[in-house]
Amino acid sequence: MTTSQLYRFVKLVAAVILSTTIVYGCAQIRKVTYPPEFIYLDQKDVTNKMVLMSIYIRQLNQILSRKDSIDSKDQARIIELLSSINSTADSLGAGSIDTNHLVIDNHIDQFKYDVNTAISAAMADPPNYFVAGQLSGSCVACHQFRKF
Repeated sequence: MTTSQLYRFVKLVAAVILSTTIVYGCAQIRKVTYPPEFIYLDQKDVTNKMVLMSIYIRQLNQILSRKDSIDSKDQARIIELLSSINSTADSLGAGSIDTNHLVIDNHIDQFKYDVNTAISAAMADPPNYFVAGQLSGSCVACHQFRKF
């Protein structure tokens, strides 16, 4: 390895170490600059959770669209999927929790209301899956102007 190659290598390693330190430092600063009840949502986390909820919704719609009658096994799976959607929505800052994502703050509580209504209807005797079938419409209400 020549001296100039070694010099370039040292510069590259120094740049990587500096970049890593800056990124880590920013994350640490963010933790102390926001109040404890504030949830900072990284874009990657938001995307991952939205994709996860989308998968749950698709699975729910597959169950609801493949049969005229839903058996108890399907009912249990529907309730499980709705509960998973509910807990994922909670992790996005539902309730009185503020986040750095204003669109989520403005719409997550209505979405949670729709999910909880679907859970209650699916658990009723006899179960009603109408609200669960319309849950994807709750997603569209928030995402109507967004492009994927």
